[in-house]
Amino acid sequence: MASIPSPLTSLAELFDQSDRPIYAVDARRQIVYGNAALAQWLGLEGGQIAGRYVEYHSESDAEQAGATTPGSSGPLAGLCPPPRALAGERCVGTVSQVARGGRLVHRHADFLPLATAGSTQRGVLAVLATHDLSPEELAADLTSEPTGDELHRAIRQFRRTQARQFAVESLVGESSAMRKVRDQVAAAAASGANVLVCGSPGSGRAHVARAIHYRAAGEAGPKLVPVDCEVLSEDLLRRTLDAVQSDGGGKQRATLLLANLDRLSPSLQSQLQQAIGDKRLAARIVATAAEPDAETKSSDEATSSSRGLEARLLDAVSTITIHVPPLADRLEDLPLLSQCFVEAQNRGNPKQIGGVRPEALDLLALYRWPGELDELRNVIVAAHAACSGHEIAAADLPAVAHHAARAAALPRRETERIVLDEFLASIEKELIERAMAQAGGNKTEAAQLLGLTRPRLYRRLVQLGLVAETLSSSSCEEGPKEE
Repeated sequence: MASIPSPLTSLAELFDQSDRPIYAVDARRQIVYGNAALAQWLGLEGGQIAGRYVEYHSESDAEQAGATTPGSSGPLAGLCPPPRALAGERCVGTVSQVARGGRLVHRHADFLPLATAGSTQRGVLAVLATHDLSPEELAADLTSEPTGDELHRAIRQFRRTQARQFAVESLVGESSAMRKVRDQVAAAAASGANVLVCGSPGSGRAHVARAIHYRAAGEAGPKLVPVDCEVLSEDLLRRTLDAVQSDGGGKQRATLLLANLDRLSPSLQSQLQQAIGDKRLAARIVATAAEPDAETKSSDEATSSSRGLEARLLDAVSTITIHVPPLADRLEDLPLLSQCFVEAQNRGNPKQIGGVRPEALDLLALYRWPGELDELRNVIVAAHAACSGHEIAAADLPAVAHHAARAAALPRRETERIVLDEFLASIEKELIERAMAQAGGNKTEAAQLLGLTRPRLYRRLVQLGLVAETLSSSSCEEGPKEE
């Protein structure tokens, strides 16, 4: 008698015959099943799929390759269901994988929660579409207020194409200001010239500087030599310069990254400028410094002084200057940046958060962000820890965001415009009226109280509209007499 196959075996055979990629993850986010269509789409053997752990973040595949420990997904990083699906909500989203040739491809997916009769979440079943999304379809998916899933996909695409060796948040954004910065980074990388990157502390200026090096050099290119000028001693400067001096070998130049160049002491600035002027350095210089104050931007001398840079050194390192915009000037990038920091917190964390809710983003947009990207990162880290759902809500944000919202809700005091002539005329009018009242209407006595002649008092009475001009003229012609 033939044995009857178990329901699970029959279901697996049924899924394996489907042309749709199908897989399942358990409550620990471990892939417990993947069908033949999924293996074919991924370009993997079936045995290389089950057992992998997935997380909802956008780290590059190279950083995760080969990982099979909890909290790591290797090349399957893009298969993690959205946190709302892991929380038990049926939803539609996208998954991605790196196809042959290094291209990142996406497919729509239905995420079906798997729960017991007691509503205990046991996992998620994902059923993918049969075709990859075209660029036109991806563009059509975007909404005016992107969801966490859309932002997740955009960041993953950005990492794949532009940001492998440096912090993605330093260049991510669709604002015109950040598009300009990315264009400038590309031009600076291609030029080989010395570059000065200006920006407020916490703005990611050091990451932008590193991006210039890695975009020009690649992973196997010349080395990056980072130095923090704020703690640079004379001995360390000398040894650093010796290490990057030309040896005449014709090798590619290393990059000397001088962070906080404006904090370098004047004597060390002179030594550095002399070394650059003598052309003894084989290294290309990429430096970072604070932005000059707005009121000192008008002249080169003032700009040099405001940065704490000696003018000749400034000229030597700023063949190209890139200005990193403050976060307050590119708030349209706030959703993408917040998503970046959320997904960074998801990595290696039992708690998986899908993104930041719109009302929470509205609160964040009311803040001025004096600490720039570093402060936004700290706010999202705190909110991630406080969040009990699958998305960060307004209530999860720390107090600083709520203080900013309350301050923005207060009525603004209009700045009162003071016109000096009008203000002085009102005071003069009040004094004349008081003198006239004290003199009982006697203009001669009022003029004496004010230290004026009677004709001059009459002229002011007319000019201030206190008496009619005809009366004043006749009275002045008659000379001083009592009324």
